[in-house]
Parts: sequence; structure tokens; C-alpha cells
Amino acid sequence: MLKAALLDLDGTLSDSGLAIIKSINYALENLGYEKLKGDTSWVVGPSLWPTFIKLGIKENELEQAISLYRKCYTEGAMYEGFFYPGILEQLSILKTEGYILALVTSKPISYAVKITKYFGASDYLDFEFGSELDGIRSDKTELINYALKEMNIVSKDTVMVGDRSYDMIGAKNNKVLGLGVLYGYGNEKELINSGASYLIESPENFASDIMQALPLRNDQNEN
Repeated sequence: MLKAALLDLDGTLSDSGLAIIKSINYALENLGYEKLKGDTSWVVGPSLWPTFIKLGIKENELEQAISLYRKCYTEGAMYEGFFYPGILEQLSILKTEGYILALVTSKPISYAVKITKYFGASDYLDFEFGSELDGIRSDKTELINYALKEMNIVSKDTVMVGDRSYDMIGAKNNKVLGLGVLYGYGNEKELINSGASYLIESPENFASDIMQALPLRNDQNEN
């Protein structure tokens, strides 16, 4: 039976926080708002629309804020992040073992595929799913449901790996096992409270923890 790992991008495969924060600040400054202050980790992961609303952007300025963010992001910031050390090797292990690997990110898929190709992750991914530029499928529950249908795989043969509550809630809503990573932008309390069944402490444990949570063969004693 095929087994699949759905993988978040920001905070799970890559550390893109500085690029996201830089692009948000670019939008805020150009609209006359103050730059981000204090703990900015909460802006990494969720869809841009609710993020800008939470930052106080007026409804009639929302599309302009998104446009400014994307200008900064696509003109260079998107390549300023980095994939966590050793994470590509971990993806290679999972591929060699026989897992189906799918990117499942709230980031627009048109950006995500450029990032995974640039950093070499696309070599290990069987599928890549993300949102559309108009925000369709930016919600993780909707996106995971879409991915499962496109991959033609059932929930019990799947895990969702991510670093934020959105990933775990999306997994739970689709009856998918949620694995939370502790080296990203979420924390243990956030992940556990939102439904994580397993926690991955470091990139070095990435493949082994996924294989433990979702063994390739759970029917070894069946005939």
C-alpha cells in the first residue's frame, strides 16, 4: 500500500522567515504603516490576507498590500531563505524507502515551484500543491483535501508535516495524521493544542520520525 507524506514549505522544509518579514515590511512601509515590531514569527505560515487584516490594513488597501508584498518577494526576497541543513538528504531517504512526497503549502504554487526548483527540493517531490494567486486553496483544510483527491490516496495512508497550527488543524479536519516540527516557527504548545500526534525535534529526525509515524507496511502479519 502506498504511503504519502504531505510537506509544508515555510518553517518545515525551508527557513523563509526573513524573506516573508522583509516583504511584509515593504508593503507596510509603502502604504504608510509602521514596520513589524517584537515577535514576528506569527506572520510566517498563514495566508497573506488574514495576516494583513490582523496588521490593520484597511479592506480597500488589502489588494494593494498583497501586490506590494509580491513585488518584493518575487523580485528577489523569495530566494533569500534557505532549506534547513540536511533536509534534502532526509527527503532522499524517504524517496529511497518508497514514500510519495508532496509539497502542500499555502504559498502560491507559482512561487513555490520556483523555490523548490531553485533549492533542489523538486527532485524529490512527486507532487506540488499550493494556493492560487487569488487566494483559492490558501486554507490548509481545503488544500489538504484537494491534494488527497489529486493524489488519489486515502487519509489513513497519509501524514501532514508542518510547523504551525494551520497544518495540524488541516490534517485533523481531513482525518490525516499530523506531525509537527519543533524547529520551525510554531512551538510545542501550539502544535499539540492544534492536534499534532507526533513531534519532530530536528531536521536530522525528519525521515525517521515520519517512517515511525507512518510505516510503509502495516500489514506485515496479514496474508
